[in-house]
Amino acid sequence: MSTPSRTVRVRSSGRAVHDTLTAYLFILPSLAVIGVFGIFPLFFTLYVSLFKWRPGGKVAFLGLGNYAEIFGKDALPLLAVLASIAGFVLAGLLIRRRRSRAGGLLLAAGLIVLAASLVALAFFLPALVAHGDKEIFDALRVTVWYSIGTVPLQLAAGMLLAVALSRRMRGQQAFRVVYLLPYISPAVASAAVFELLFSLRPDSFANQLLLLFGGKPLQWLQEPKGIIPLIFGAVPRAAGVGVVPSYWLQWAQGPSLALMSIIFYSLWVFIGYYALIYLNGLSAIPRQLYEAAEVDGAGRIRRFFSITVPLLSPTTYFLTLLGVIGTFKAFTHIYVLRHPAASGTVDPLSVSIFFTFFRKARLGYASAMSILLFAIVVGLAILQQRTLEKGVSYGD
Repeated sequence: MSTPSRTVRVRSSGRAVHDTLTAYLFILPSLAVIGVFGIFPLFFTLYVSLFKWRPGGKVAFLGLGNYAEIFGKDALPLLAVLASIAGFVLAGLLIRRRRSRAGGLLLAAGLIVLAASLVALAFFLPALVAHGDKEIFDALRVTVWYSIGTVPLQLAAGMLLAVALSRRMRGQQAFRVVYLLPYISPAVASAAVFELLFSLRPDSFANQLLLLFGGKPLQWLQEPKGIIPLIFGAVPRAAGVGVVPSYWLQWAQGPSLALMSIIFYSLWVFIGYYALIYLNGLSAIPRQLYEAAEVDGAGRIRRFFSITVPLLSPTTYFLTLLGVIGTFKAFTHIYVLRHPAASGTVDPLSVSIFFTFFRKARLGYASAMSILLFAIVVGLAILQQRTLEKGVSYGD
């Protein structure tokens, strides 16, 4: 004969199973969509990357052959670069534990590991590029420059614009809509308009603005030269240039003027979106904090850096993560704005993957490039989570 307590436990267990099955039933459509359009394409891309795959042609299994073509057949530079990256991670862990009992030794060890990793990366990364596919690494350099040129400026300008729009004034809602218009406009249409504004014609808006300030017309979207040589003259070359110096001299030229023009477009489009997100973050900051700081004699600048910036750190963290991932995946507006005269100096890794897939019809190789881009994005997301999340203040 069953006891009442046992009966209650059986009923509780049956209800828990019923609730669990009901919950899975409700999320099943979402799981199916994610599985079909998210998880399956990822694993299928990984599968295709192991083959020589051409439309209508013979499919041949290559194993890691496509990846060997990307990084080169000599594994030493790749292993050295990976070891350098691991050294950066180890140095960060040692430096972060500098407040422990052995903090001095850990800090010294972390700095030594960091310096050694920098030297190793500076030497072996050019060797990896020399042995691998130069086009891919050039596209990766363009991607890095594009991310560096957009994300920090978008964060800073978006925050300042949000602070300005948060004040009470006439037509506040209209201003918010105006600043958000570039973001909600179709990317192809806005990029086409921007292409006309930054045309190489002397009567274009950008060149007319330069003439107004005494400058000379530029080629803008068709200029492959780096901005450093354009501003300061030719970059000095080291005596006896070899693989290592020549590679870093390419970095020393900075992004091309054509890429800077595309960066201007990205700033114009996304600053309004960043400001809107920051406005939502500002609305969550209690006004009493500003009033108390004002009573204590803190000025506007002090209140901005002591209250606004720290309490907006969750929003900044979110936008930084979103911005870096977005710049590494950017495609549409870059494809519209790019010009063959720029000599590939505006083609990030996403555009290079597109050309490899559709123009060269190398499906397996393009899939390997996609897996590389996916690994980079995931690695950057994890790195940002480990480094930036510690500095996020939720006002507790």
